Amino acid sequence: MGFSLANAIKREVPGNMLPFVGFCIALNVTAGYLTALIKLPLYLDAIGTVLLAALCGPWIAAIAGSISNLLFGALGNPTMIFFIPTMIAIALFSSAVARWGWFRRWYLVVLGGILQGVVAAVISAPISAYLFSGVTLGGTDFLVIYFRSMGNSILDSVLYQGLSSDPVDKTITYLIVFSLLMNLPRRILQKFPRHSNIIRPSSSHADAT
Repeated sequence: MGFSLANAIKREVPGNMLPFVGFCIALNVTAGYLTALIKLPLYLDAIGTVLLAALCGPWIAAIAGSISNLLFGALGNPTMIFFIPTMIAIALFSSAVARWGWFRRWYLVVLGGILQGVVAAVISAPISAYLFSGVTLGGTDFLVIYFRSMGNSILDSVLYQGLSSDPVDKTITYLIVFSLLMNLPRRILQKFPRHSNIIRPSSSHADAT
């Protein structure tokens, strides 16, 4: 029997999990909007996506992340709509990291965040360079301007900007998610379809050591 996205989503999100999906979308939008508003050289717009990927699965996380970017576009930054592929990649990668058990240990969380940042930078660079000439109305634009002033091409400048800021951004994102997971009671974690990503079968809670 072939893969069915609808069936995968049903497995990842039982009916009682729908409010949590809405919460994760709101978390993406709120954190990302505030970060852009104060012009930090970060994004922090994927916290909810990573949290959802860890606890429920990649497909609902990809959908929630895509909806978040659509909402960003409606709120005044239409460039974010074109970065939906990056958000999907974040959902898929962070779900894999969670499945490997990396969200049980802080140093693996840091490694996962760095690798996630590299993946996001590589995917985002051509979108930003070819569609927007590196200007996406975010706090990282000044880094693109800096690398351009060094004589680099648009694509190289955007890639260097991504490799400078994305690993930091995604590491902070992963650590925020890790903190949230470590502070959720076991009885709450067990209600999520992929609680085994966080809770070891033989442990009383996630292994944060």
